[in-house]
Amino acid sequence: MNSRNAFNGLSRVCILVLALSAVFLWGCDDRPRVTIEGGATPVFKLSGSGSIQVISVDGPDFENPKSREPGRRYMKPYWQIAPKVDYDLQRLEKSGGLVYGQVPEGFRQVFPENGAAPRPLSEDELFTFALRVANGGAIGVRFAIHNGKPAAEGS
Repeated sequence: MNSRNAFNGLSRVCILVLALSAVFLWGCDDRPRVTIEGGATPVFKLSGSGSIQVISVDGPDFENPKSREPGRRYMKPYWQIAPKVDYDLQRLEKSGGLVYGQVPEGFRQVFPENGAAPRPLSEDELFTFALRVANGGAIGVRFAIHNGKPAAEGS
């Protein structure tokens, strides 16, 4: 075997090893992710892993007089839940998703207090879905309801 054929064979092996490594590393990505589906009452489809600390949906604070100033929009919590005990994100993923305003089993509602219903999500306003997990991971996705359907910002 000449040196050129040996080099080509070695190059192919290196490329194969790099490709397999990339596929393996991509497949191990278990960072939290969310997609938003449904209608005027969105369903948050979650994936990833980690022990959930808090989940919240924030929206415009219409009561804040400064929110009426041009170019300003203050946000406030609309709905916030937290697990009662250690709760892995994969468990919530397997349940089929999180429906806005419906507290899943194993969670407690932090806001609004006393189990009151969260305020409805208005059409064409900007909202934020946020999830924080114990390992320091977090996601925040801005979305709006347009024509009765949720749309993530930038999608």
